[in-house]
Amino acid sequence: MSSFAFAMLVMFLWPPLVVLAEETVDTSAPRFERDVLPIFAQHCHECHGAETQEMGLDLLRASTTLRGSENGPVVVVGGPDESQLLELVSRREMPPDEYEKLDEEQVALLRRWIQEGAQSDESVVAQSERKYVTDEDRQFWAFQTPVKQRLPIPQQTERMRTAIDALVLSKLEENGLTFSRNADRTTLLRRAYLDLIGLPPSPEEVEDFLADTGPEAYERLLDRLLASPHYGERWGRHWLDAAGYVDVRLFDGDLSIVFVNEGMWRYRDYVVRSVNGDMPYDQFVTEQLAGDELIDWQSSETLTPRMQELLIATGYLRHIEDHTGEDGDRLKHRYDVVFGLMETVSTSLLGITLHCARCHDHKYDPIPQRDYYRFLACFEPALNVHDWVKPERRFLAAEITRSQRKVIDEGNEKIAAEIKELKEEMERATQSKDEQRAETLKAQISQLEKSRRNYEKIQAIWDTGPPPVSRILRRGNIHQAGRFVRAGFMEVLSTPETMQFKRPPNIQGNTSGRRLALARWLTDRNHPLTARVIVNRVWHHHFGVGIVATLGNFGRTGKVPTHPQLLDRLAVDFMETGWSLKRLHKMIMSSTAFQQSSRPSPTILPLARKVDPDNHLLWRMNLRRLEAEIVRDVILAASGRLDRTQGGPAVMLTTPPDGLSQAKQEPTPTSHLRRSAYLLARRTYPLRFLEIFDAPVMAINCTRRINSATVLQSFALLNSPFVTEHAQSMATRVRERHRECTVGQIKRAFLLALTRTPSTPEQKSCQTFLADQTQTYIDQGEALKNAQRLALEDLCQMLISTNETLYVE
Repeated sequence: MSSFAFAMLVMFLWPPLVVLAEETVDTSAPRFERDVLPIFAQHCHECHGAETQEMGLDLLRASTTLRGSENGPVVVVGGPDESQLLELVSRREMPPDEYEKLDEEQVALLRRWIQEGAQSDESVVAQSERKYVTDEDRQFWAFQTPVKQRLPIPQQTERMRTAIDALVLSKLEENGLTFSRNADRTTLLRRAYLDLIGLPPSPEEVEDFLADTGPEAYERLLDRLLASPHYGERWGRHWLDAAGYVDVRLFDGDLSIVFVNEGMWRYRDYVVRSVNGDMPYDQFVTEQLAGDELIDWQSSETLTPRMQELLIATGYLRHIEDHTGEDGDRLKHRYDVVFGLMETVSTSLLGITLHCARCHDHKYDPIPQRDYYRFLACFEPALNVHDWVKPERRFLAAEITRSQRKVIDEGNEKIAAEIKELKEEMERATQSKDEQRAETLKAQISQLEKSRRNYEKIQAIWDTGPPPVSRILRRGNIHQAGRFVRAGFMEVLSTPETMQFKRPPNIQGNTSGRRLALARWLTDRNHPLTARVIVNRVWHHHFGVGIVATLGNFGRTGKVPTHPQLLDRLAVDFMETGWSLKRLHKMIMSSTAFQQSSRPSPTILPLARKVDPDNHLLWRMNLRRLEAEIVRDVILAASGRLDRTQGGPAVMLTTPPDGLSQAKQEPTPTSHLRRSAYLLARRTYPLRFLEIFDAPVMAINCTRRINSATVLQSFALLNSPFVTEHAQSMATRVRERHRECTVGQIKRAFLLALTRTPSTPEQKSCQTFLADQTQTYIDQGEALKNAQRLALEDLCQMLISTNETLYVE
């Protein structure tokens, strides 16, 4: 008996065996048994009928059809546009190519059946999607919505400055501990400057702060630093780490070849501007995920400044290494980009590791493989592996019209074709040993290359077509597509209402809205992770370790929070007060926990070392080494030669054979003296000086840097031409202020390098050093004045090479 005959027989036999619906039947609406079942019998029952139910989908009855597949419902009653079954047959993705497709009338009938209530002779209720997450799974701290709890009242209320102190101090007192003494004002001044702007205060700024003895002097200092344009450079760099920012497109193993991602610097500048302007973090996230979906830019001939800004923001999604323009397994290259994007987004915004679920259900966290591919589906309309747009075509033109870009592109394509023909002809001439002809052709090619026209580029993401059909990859194998999935979000972080993708009502332009829906889900006040992750990252950069030490992993394999109530309070307060990072900084830095000394009080030290040797309870401030970029910036600032120009294309690096790269002196003579945030950001092999001090490798992104202490770092400070050059400049700066006064020179050098004046023993030791070193140079044949100059240069190099310069107390 054929599948069709069997299905028709079943259709006539079933009605007496089911309970008929009691409500009034709309005879005009399509019914499953009369109208839909014959379609399924003709086209679908071979794979979803009596003998076979692929993916657990049984289309023999209305009840089993509405129950759906192993992956959940395929029909949303009353919602044809949200029904996966209709989507697949409409796109002619199903039935498979070897079977007869549904015609337009059949698709329209199926749409009407779903739209008008999916009526049937059975009394059936559409079942909800299968749940993969248990109530027990949801009890894990990171998967629960953060809440504010009542503040404890510690015994030493006089040490409290903020709610932070109430929570930290109470936990210290439970263990017989307390805060260390307050840091002195000079230490606190340097700490605040380096934390917020990544530059030391000038001697004049030190003097002004110490002279301001008013009760709100420190608060005014924080306000000034938060208003500084250098604040965005400092804290923007932290975000660029998490985003995996690079100025290059491909792996840069060959230092002589740099595949610069033209215009990517605009994203870096967007981040700096946004941080300086204290853009609410929920808006910051939304613009980066879906800035293109907030405006109808595609119907505009010219991109307005606001359109450009929102499109530039989506550069967040463009930092993944992209080999899709190369030969080889191009499908693999495409999936590599998408998988890398998933890792960046999950670790930077969600603080959980999703990559395990690419091949199977997560071993430790309640993240089924289904959720990985539902999440991935949010990006597929923009990064469709089956309808890929190569990276060299994935940019927009800034400040010119679409028609102007079209003219330029067509002209450049014509030039490229001519160059290709000439190169082929030159190769033939070379093979024929016609050197004169080859040289002539080479000159013509060079002239054509110069005739190419350029325009400023914006690296952006946008939907390149309609959403593709999304499927799970069996065991993560890109060549083994499995069951279908619909775009959506992680079940353990959602309610049944928020788990499914719903097209946002305020969507702009011709786009799927999937990334905007993702952004709305992430920034919902009830989301368990988004606010926790960012406030924890801010805490980490102020204290050297996060409340959750594993910044990119809040799951079961990550560290548990040392102060869970504090983390929740900070997260809730952050959301309730407008997602303001500047306010969060000020709250943290106003606390006693932050303002205490890194040198513990002798009275608590013995017990503290026994009870909490790693300082998890914060009985003292942590000693922290400066990041690589700030080490370089501090040296530039001390020398007085720092070029504070902001924004613009990256400063390129030299590529010497010995690997000791330097910043180039172009396009201006002082470009090499700009802040490290503006140097070319490579995936590997950054500026050699930065590499020695642990500048991160950006294979994907960096959620937490390492801080090592190696012999190479000491060698770099003692022998690096960069350090010796700027020690000389620092000495010149000192001499200009104090030409003949050795005491004044030493004091000035200490202020420039260490933000403090020397102690009496230090003053005497430095005077002795200068005298001895001057005599040494004289003995080597130097004149007195030159010997004094060289000795002062040595003193300056010694000071900027000390641990006190490299570390924040």
